[in-house]
Amino acid sequence: MYILSWFPLKFKKYKDWSIKFKLLIISTLLILCSVFFVSLFSYIQYTKDFEEQSAGRIQQIIEQVSLNIDAYIDDLFRLSISPYFNKAVMAALEDSTNSSEMEQLNRIRLIEGFLDDMMITPRKDIIRVFVITDTIYSGSRIQTSIDESIDFHNFGWYKEALKAHIPIFVPVQMEQLVKAPKFKVFSVVNQIRSTRNTDRVLGVIKVDANYAGIQAICSKVNMGNEGNLYIIDGNKNIIYTSANDKDNPDMKYIDLYEKIQHTQKTHFTTYIGKKPFLINFTKIGRPNWTVVAVNSINELNKKASYTRNIAFFMAFVCSFFAILVLIIFIKRFLNPLLAIVKLMKEVQHGNLSVIFCGAGNDEIGYLGSSFNTMVSKISEMIEQNTNLIKEVYEAKFLQKEAQINALYSQIRPHFIYNTLNMISLMVQCGKYEKAVDIINKLSSILRTMANQDKDTTLKSEIDLLNSYLSIQSSRYDGRLEYSIDIDKSLFSYTIPSLIFQPIVENSVIHGCEIKKDKTFIRIYNTEEDGCIVFNIYDNGKGMEPEVLKNLQENIDKMENTSTENAKFSGSKSGIGLINVNKRIKIRFGQKYGLKISSIAGIGTCVKIVLPKHPCKGGNINV
Repeated sequence: MYILSWFPLKFKKYKDWSIKFKLLIISTLLILCSVFFVSLFSYIQYTKDFEEQSAGRIQQIIEQVSLNIDAYIDDLFRLSISPYFNKAVMAALEDSTNSSEMEQLNRIRLIEGFLDDMMITPRKDIIRVFVITDTIYSGSRIQTSIDESIDFHNFGWYKEALKAHIPIFVPVQMEQLVKAPKFKVFSVVNQIRSTRNTDRVLGVIKVDANYAGIQAICSKVNMGNEGNLYIIDGNKNIIYTSANDKDNPDMKYIDLYEKIQHTQKTHFTTYIGKKPFLINFTKIGRPNWTVVAVNSINELNKKASYTRNIAFFMAFVCSFFAILVLIIFIKRFLNPLLAIVKLMKEVQHGNLSVIFCGAGNDEIGYLGSSFNTMVSKISEMIEQNTNLIKEVYEAKFLQKEAQINALYSQIRPHFIYNTLNMISLMVQCGKYEKAVDIINKLSSILRTMANQDKDTTLKSEIDLLNSYLSIQSSRYDGRLEYSIDIDKSLFSYTIPSLIFQPIVENSVIHGCEIKKDKTFIRIYNTEEDGCIVFNIYDNGKGMEPEVLKNLQENIDKMENTSTENAKFSGSKSGIGLINVNKRIKIRFGQKYGLKISSIAGIGTCVKIVLPKHPCKGGNINV
């Protein structure tokens, strides 16, 4: 139950785990993985070395088998050429035609007597020898009779021997050319050519060896329950096999023989069915036989697998006790640290009165004392910052109030005075309707100025401009003309209030009030580089390049700028442009604001650059 309490009730992401759980899991994985991989690597290396040793030992065994078989075959070869060493026999074979019955009887006695003598000296496994011309002559260790009814001309080995210039091997078969065959034999068949005329073939000699001889040699080699030892010739005929194909259906000897032909090594591993096997092979040169040993790797590694399982079991038992000790150690080690974490959560919720009371001079003790110092300093800094923030906000409020008052001071004194004076004259002249209209427009202007701190729609700002310019046009009695050409689809665009009016007021002041000619003000929108640009153009007196440069520099500054630095053609009205530019940059970002172009004597164009898709929901930069 104690161990289970360490695990979370439900699965969480790694980043959400506790440090205690992380340490336990990582340490456990490291211990288990280290033990597992060391044990696995030791097992793999051991089995690899054992397989190499087994392959070498098995190779020595089958090479010894091949030497014994080769010696066996060598006896058959010597017997197949023995007639050439007896002149009387060769003469009898060469003069076998056109002879009397007595001569034929003497020939049979001579040749068969020679063959019987041959069977005395070789090993007992060689049981019979035949010399076949037009007549069949035989010599044997066991009394047998020739089956005269058999036509030996139809045997494949006979036809092949007549054509071949080298001895041929006949695979395992029951005895042939005799009555009542008893033994399974394999044979060597060789041509007998005339010593007088080598182009003349006199017949063939066939030496039969008891298959039990090869069985006796090979049966001494044990390949295990799943293994096999077999001999295959160059024509893919099985000469010998120690296994029953019915018991081992997955052993494809012919397929293995194909693999053997394409490898340079004397051994390799392969899968037969779904089981791994070690294959050793060696060749017997004269008959072109291949001795193949098939050993089950599972059988070879049976004891190693048992040792591996014991090693794994012991390793995991030791790992379990190591993990148990680790849990106890981690609990004792992490408790002070977790206490600090708990106090930090209290601080996170605003409780700065907490104190870590843990003792110790180690790293965690140092961390606890540092935590107490940090909390104390944070408390002091928060108190200081609270006082500082209060002072800063008060200063900002006073500064903003001063800016608003400065903006108001531009509009109210002379504009309101002049407008009221104009209304008075109209009333005196009886132009009551015109006077009422101007009063309504002045009221609209003053109401909009009262909401200068709030956002408004572009339509409301345009309505303000229409009211303002209409009043000024009436005041200057036709010397002021204006046009407002703004796309109506932009009327719902939200902007800080009162950003157009100070610019339009500058155009009026530096147009109608200075020059006597007619002044034209045009307000229209364009789109540049993905931004909306509102252009306010007037044909006033314009500015000299130096004055324009100073004005643009003052406008681009984000610090407080005094009216003494706000030079606009020698006046102090530039403070309005600076205020508008700051409000735009604070509201939308540094890439937006005012851009001014002017040519002395021709006019001025002020561009208000705003984002095409403004963010909703308040200030995006503050």
